[in-house]
Amino acid sequence: LVCVALLLALAGFSVLRRPLPQTSGTIEVPGLQARVDVIRDAHGIPQIYAETDADLMRAQGYVHASERFFHATAGRLSELFGERTLETDQMVRTMGWRRVAEQEWGLLRTDTRAALSAYADGVNAYLAERSPTEIAAEYSVLRLTGLASHPEPWTPIDSMAWLKAMAWDLRGNMEDEMDRVLLSLDLTDDQVAQLHPEYDASARSPIVTGGRVVNGRFDAQAAA
Repeated sequence: LVCVALLLALAGFSVLRRPLPQTSGTIEVPGLQARVDVIRDAHGIPQIYAETDADLMRAQGYVHASERFFHATAGRLSELFGERTLETDQMVRTMGWRRVAEQEWGLLRTDTRAALSAYADGVNAYLAERSPTEIAAEYSVLRLTGLASHPEPWTPIDSMAWLKAMAWDLRGNMEDEMDRVLLSLDLTDDQVAQLHPEYDASARSPIVTGGRVVNGRFDAQAAA
């Protein structure tokens, strides 16, 4: 039993480690016109420096794909999982994130479309040189359950649809407000305030409180 547990632990470790991004050395990325530097701070957060906007967006797409690639903004999960995700797909398609993104593409400025296209090129450059199990742990889990899948090429429309998914996810405190209303039917204002206390801004300072760009690099310790 100990040996089996050890083997399962090693297998799980391998599944999680396999898609981790390269964080040192040099990578040749097709399409870049000049050198791009990706510098990670002590927390692993990347800072990207490039000579042109196109190279910056292309590199950002490459880095994003290496860090977090598994999305569900088109309402197509049921192609893999069947009826169990049908309700989720119905909600996403009812919201129409991708449909509206397709309608908005023609409304964008030329430079915005160019930036989104360069970003997509960077994502696809990363996908093209890796197997699904090297892209995200979710694909390894899918393969173990017999659902082998390879992501389709990324498009600018995918980026725009994902912005709408983020807007939905960060839409505010709608659930909390509804909960407060329901609680107020049976509880006093003071009791509701205990369950939903006011936000204490003094106890939660901003993550970035200073810093400035020095010689082309952001220095968090520099005086603002």
